[in-house]
Amino acid sequence: MATKLNEQEIEALKGFQQKTQGVVLDLGKIELQIKDLNEVKKQVLSIMDEISKEQTEFFKEIEASYGKGQINIETYEFIPNEESAN
Repeated sequence: MATKLNEQEIEALKGFQQKTQGVVLDLGKIELQIKDLNEVKKQVLSIMDEISKEQTEFFKEIEASYGKGQINIETYEFIPNEESAN
């Protein structure tokens, strides 16, 4: 024979159900945000790859113009390697 829970126990059970539903909804929202962030991350990484390619091409052009060496980022001066200077 089944025994009915008292009002306090029923309210506690309903509270747990509501809290669980809230957590499940929050987790769903988080998963959607993660998906969106992963898409943004892919886009940003793609832009970074493009910048890296452009930078590599730029340094190839600098090397073709000035030879092998380094660029001082503070003074924007090209410093040739010892072997290039000779």
